[in-house]
Amino acid sequence: MHAFKRLTDWFRSETNESESATVQHVIDGDSVRLTDGREVRYIGVDAAELGSDGPWAQAAKAANIRLVQGKRVRLEREVSEMDRYGRLLRHVYIGDCWVNGELIVAGLTRVRLYAPDVQRGPELVKLQEEAQRRRRGLWRTRVWWRFWEQK
Repeated sequence: MHAFKRLTDWFRSETNESESATVQHVIDGDSVRLTDGREVRYIGVDAAELGSDGPWAQAAKAANIRLVQGKRVRLEREVSEMDRYGRLLRHVYIGDCWVNGELIVAGLTRVRLYAPDVQRGPELVKLQEEAQRRRRGLWRTRVWWRFWEQK
């Protein structure tokens, strides 16, 4: 299994485009604005909308601020360049820390996958299952679903 992980990591590094950028502003729990003005939406991550009636939108934004605000990040693309709103679709890293995964495993966001950007979907689902099993964040209660019922 370890050899398989190394092989998939190598394949990802060979096939995914990567760039570095600095985060100027955290927009919410799953998107940021870079110093060059571009906006980035995290692949596979869905945070509650700001202004919703629950605490999870603010909690996800606060965690995202702690992780990336003002920092140099590495952005990795899967297949799609942008979403329908013109935001870059990327996996975001601070060193070896995968920000997308950190927000999921903390229970502050949930997994939402859109084809064709599903390469790391199984990893995100496993992280979400861990958050659910440990009852972290929004998984502490059974009312988490209402924050996304309007989507």
